[in-house]
Amino acid sequence: MRPRTVEEFAQGIVDVANAAMEKAIRVISIERGHDPRDYTLVAFGGAGGLHACELAAALRLPRVLVPRLPGGLSALGILRADVVREYVRTVQLAASPDPNTRRRLAAAFAAIERAGARELAQEGYRSRGQIRVERFLDCRYAGQGYELTIPAGGDFFAAFHRVHQQRYGHSDATRTVEIVNVRARMAGLTPKPGLERAPRGGASPAAALGAQRRIFVGGTWRPAEFYHRARLRAGNRIHGPAVVSEYGATTFVPPGWSGRVDTFGNVVLEPEKK
Repeated sequence: MRPRTVEEFAQGIVDVANAAMEKAIRVISIERGHDPRDYTLVAFGGAGGLHACELAAALRLPRVLVPRLPGGLSALGILRADVVREYVRTVQLAASPDPNTRRRLAAAFAAIERAGARELAQEGYRSRGQIRVERFLDCRYAGQGYELTIPAGGDFFAAFHRVHQQRYGHSDATRTVEIVNVRARMAGLTPKPGLERAPRGGASPAAALGAQRRIFVGGTWRPAEFYHRARLRAGNRIHGPAVVSEYGATTFVPPGWSGRVDTFGNVVLEPEKK
């Protein structure tokens, strides 16, 4: 069916973009054994908030979180990121509770962690308190040509079967499990800039209201409220249809959705209960 108006044509472009993003999210969630209903969709970047609610509805995610300054979230991540190095060594062992297997794994981890400590020391991280170490194992069933990475601590046999069941829909506790690689993720811990709390306000977002305009949504023109993000206060509630604008980003709250501003100034969007 051909669009009859410019607005319908534009809506078609948005629908195609949403479908492409929905497919990408399915690849990293449903196709890996994760139920989207257990997660919150984080919308960042300049246009993330424009699409997030419709994507969440399509994937049945229960809520959307639009962080403070979403256009600069990656920059904030860099400021808060640790210096991370990952090291791997092939061991090719048949996994078993045998003490000799445990010793060989411990020796392999010790070797790669010594190398990691030397490299991090060159960047100024020399004490134990400055370095965090996480250990992982690449495991597979004997005869497989692909591995799953699981934490090395605790009962990693049970963890491997559980992750295999989640990822591929089946597992077999009677089959031999091979440990292909040991991995160490070593992080030099950096000072983290603090996150300011947002000023408190009441439920009404009237102080942030900028204008009331008509928007094209759901195939028709509807009145909507436009808010200035910088004027929102913790505790404010927004009901769709609405648009929240700020420097570097725009958020769309569709009809049937509402948002609340949390303690740190994030906007949490959820479908309204019927």
